[in-house]
Amino acid sequence: MAATATSRRLAALAATLFTALCFIAVPASPVSAQSGCTDVTVVVDFGPLAADDSTAPATGCAADPANGLDALARAGFSVTEVASIRGMVCRIDELPESTCATAPPAKEYWSYWHAEAGDTEWSYSPVGGADSSPDAGDVEGWSFGDGAAPALSPADAAAATEGVEAEAPQDRSYTWLFAVAALAVIAGLVFWRVRRDRRA
Repeated sequence: MAATATSRRLAALAATLFTALCFIAVPASPVSAQSGCTDVTVVVDFGPLAADDSTAPATGCAADPANGLDALARAGFSVTEVASIRGMVCRIDELPESTCATAPPAKEYWSYWHAEAGDTEWSYSPVGGADSSPDAGDVEGWSFGDGAAPALSPADAAAATEGVEAEAPQDRSYTWLFAVAALAVIAGLVFWRVRRDRRA
């Protein structure tokens, strides 16, 4: 009887610890930015690639990007680089259709633009997206065509992202590894205690 009671108490303890560890192991949801894009606003003007001529340039909000290409990705756009030229964009959201083996024609490429908070006009970026360092409040622009700036001004782009929340990058959590290890130790102790009580 004593062994049975001890086993029940240990089982109850293990269940309690398991429940607590489950709460610990669940990663917290990423914290979103405040209302409005307080990070980096990204504009993509598809120009002649747009399905509808009346389609306005697309916008997004990137949280703490490492560079211009990362800003594109964090703002929700897919990016494909030219295979032979590091940092040169070949496709955005799979447009245009290309093998991306070599540099695109001079009149059909993705030009890269930049503006700081409060700017009313775009500035052609002197460096490629892989070598840029956008800061919070900056506006990044990509425009397909012969090198013309995005049709949407930096100020209008900032207004277009008003109310958009940028998700902060998720940190990898290894808490669950500790939880599994702790559960393994608990299970081992319970097994050892039950065997010992049965022998007594």
